[in-house]
Amino acid sequence: MTRRSNLSAAMASVLLLCASPALAGEGRVDQAEGLEIEADALEIEFQTIFVPAGNGAKGEWKFAPTIEYGLSDALSVGLEFEFEKESGEPALLTEIGVQAKLALISPEDAPVGLGFQSSLIFDRSADVGFETYIIAEHDGEKIDVIGNLVISAEPGDWSELSASYVGRLDHAIDDRYALGLESGGELSGETKGRHWLGPVFSMSPKEGGLVPAVEFSIFAPLTGKTPDVQMKLELDWEF
Repeated sequence: MTRRSNLSAAMASVLLLCASPALAGEGRVDQAEGLEIEADALEIEFQTIFVPAGNGAKGEWKFAPTIEYGLSDALSVGLEFEFEKESGEPALLTEIGVQAKLALISPEDAPVGLGFQSSLIFDRSADVGFETYIIAEHDGEKIDVIGNLVISAEPGDWSELSASYVGRLDHAIDDRYALGLESGGELSGETKGRHWLGPVFSMSPKEGGLVPAVEFSIFAPLTGKTPDVQMKLELDWEF
């Protein structure tokens, strides 16, 4: 999960719609992943991504619920499910991911924390892929900064690896609200050359209760190869 400052427990990202119907749904910005891990803590996250209709392509929704559990303050495990829904069609389960995150250096103990998160991904045909985040994070009093390098392979095809990046900066306004900026892009693979940037707004719940942390963002393309604007809403419960 993205590590938030104590003043911002959740945030959002927005992704991109491809410029042609055949590419719709590809080239989405990866979610920034941080090193926040707490022993015996259960976290439930629900992401909703809306891709507006355009260029002859139907509008598309993506739903990605995730469950994570902290085995220690340095190691967590989780499950992620991804559903896709085109306008007028039912939602379909497209992928299941089994993931683990390890913090090698906590950002609370050093100027820059380091770690990684790896997932095995299974598609509807039971083909297997993977996704690994190399994570660096600075956790300041008011400013948090996260950088990710993401290496992945599509289920059933490990012949060509893809590399992408995510960068994120969050500034705490007060104990509950934060504003940020997130950028991402594709360094290799079929979607190489796509880059995007957008603002992030996050709101943390008061202590106690079942109200989730909320984050919302909108991303715009930085290159001609990049899809149009997408929007993302994330809800995050911690127990």
